[in-house]
Amino acid sequence: MIVTIVPVVQPYEWGDTTFIPSLLHQMPDGRPQAELWFGTHPGGESTLTDGTPLGDFLRDHATQFFGEEQLAVHGNDLPFLLKVLAIAKPLSLQVHPTTQQARQGFSDEVTMHVDLPRDQWNYKDERQKAEVLYALTPVTAMCGFLAPGPLVACLRQVIPNHLETLFPFLLTEESVNESELIEQFFKTLYTLDRERLASVLGEYRKRLETLEMDNETEDGRWLTPAGIARECIELYPEDPGALAPFFLNVLHLSPGDAVFLEPRTLHAYVRGHGVELMTNSDNVLRAGLTRKLVNVPELLKTLSFKPHPGDFCPQVRDDANRITVLAPTDDFLLGIFDSGEFCVKQRDTIELLFCTEGAATLTCGETSYTVESGSCLVVAAAVAEYHLVVDGTLFRATVPG
Repeated sequence: MIVTIVPVVQPYEWGDTTFIPSLLHQMPDGRPQAELWFGTHPGGESTLTDGTPLGDFLRDHATQFFGEEQLAVHGNDLPFLLKVLAIAKPLSLQVHPTTQQARQGFSDEVTMHVDLPRDQWNYKDERQKAEVLYALTPVTAMCGFLAPGPLVACLRQVIPNHLETLFPFLLTEESVNESELIEQFFKTLYTLDRERLASVLGEYRKRLETLEMDNETEDGRWLTPAGIARECIELYPEDPGALAPFFLNVLHLSPGDAVFLEPRTLHAYVRGHGVELMTNSDNVLRAGLTRKLVNVPELLKTLSFKPHPGDFCPQVRDDANRITVLAPTDDFLLGIFDSGEFCVKQRDTIELLFCTEGAATLTCGETSYTVESGSCLVVAAAVAEYHLVVDGTLFRATVPG
């Protein structure tokens, strides 16, 4: 069984106005269209072309679509969510919990769920949230804390006076655990009273205005730390997260690069377009660049403060000649069919096939399906094999076999 699904557009304010409409062959209406969702997430569930919710359909045909093995592991719902991101402004700084943290956090808070609206919950389910982003255009992101040496060098540029007065522990020559130093820095910054924080951000803004720093863009393709910082301080002038470009690693992804965001890693996407595959979870703890809840004590429990530069994922060609992105998670598997012909055999689980460029033709037995840019097929585990002719780019979302 193979069906076509209709995605949901999420009009978040940080989205751009043209990329997703172009992908869907629609005219822009001037409003931001930030994300395109393919999956069963209740916050934006895809449907079949007749309007049937995808989750209902899959539950009614669970054995055919998931296969017995995956049903036993993940149950009768998609364990992943496939997205397109169209990023014009920085997303919130955020971190996702591990499975153990999510289960414990959800259990600890469950009694409060009756009285608190859902957007005030720290943990909305019991699942970890891992994600991988594959760049379609140049993407700027922030991911993982800088090591103390580079951190001090960056802070000297933008808050030299407050570095000496508020963070003197960073300047010690004693041998101190790096993670403990970074945690102390983060905790100090995020627990400043309003007056001291305003003083820090005031110095920061003035230094950004007067320093002869790098250009705001690199090669016209990516934002530099200075470029990110100037956007952040204008959008969030009272937020300690505005300093993030100088305490996190700034990553530049070229089209075709993929980065894995493991749980406990502080990160934010800043600009660009990409395909994201993630665990079907709502567990997001925010650390700034947002008007949503920021729970500092919970952040301190969840974050990993180990310096971490963000890992670009290796990519290999498998037996079917498709590219597989090697992300270290069992929740999902991202693959890419570039232009060419492919014969896919020995299948045993569900797949989403999503076209971002050109078109593809899938043939199964006597039946053929055309997939144009912006469209997505769901292929059942019961389909033993199929043949693909791709003239463009086709993404595959599934779970490890």
